[in-house]
Amino acid sequence: MNIYNSYSINYDYKNILLKHFKDIGTIIDFQKDTLIEFEFKKLDYIYLILDGIVKQFFLDLEGAERIILLLSTGDMFGEITMLQQDSDRVITKTYSRVKVCKIEKSVFYNYLKKNPFVYDSILLMITTKFRILMTQIYDNTYLNTKERLFFLLKRLSIQQNSLEELGHKLNFNLTHEELANMIGSTRSTVTRIMKLLESEGKIARNGRKINIIDL
Repeated sequence: MNIYNSYSINYDYKNILLKHFKDIGTIIDFQKDTLIEFEFKKLDYIYLILDGIVKQFFLDLEGAERIILLLSTGDMFGEITMLQQDSDRVITKTYSRVKVCKIEKSVFYNYLKKNPFVYDSILLMITTKFRILMTQIYDNTYLNTKERLFFLLKRLSIQQNSLEELGHKLNFNLTHEELANMIGSTRSTVTRIMKLLESEGKIARNGRKINIIDL
């Protein structure tokens, strides 16, 4: 079974969220590899990504990062903790230089009361994250390491909406160590499988850029 034969993500919400929320909060710039939020922290605000990429992850028992989501321009984060009024469960760190709009809870809710149609985009954003997490659960439960890596690359490239002649292109540079911790493997195993996928014609590499071939 290949659940990615018709895999697609609806990112219509991103432009809508940017249009409505980019000017109602505090603009903050972060350098690459900067911690934005920590686990077990309560949030009374939400972040909208104006530019750049952030990663959300857990730390395993050995202190290694286990990335669960990569979020980019137009995505929000902190919304679940703010809505649930509990403590954060993940750590959020910049993957690149990032610009965000930090929106206080009262401001966010007041805007939604005046513009309730925006709730549709909020719901679409949250369910998109849920769908991504569900596919990761499926992969980790039913697929071998090679399949997990290939479908992770495909999923990340589709998330970027970067369709080209050969297939989808993965535009940001993920190290083999980062890919390994996203699929629960090791750097050496990822390096070996990347070479195998390339020899099978499933991916094409140009430096650290990767094309996922549309088979």
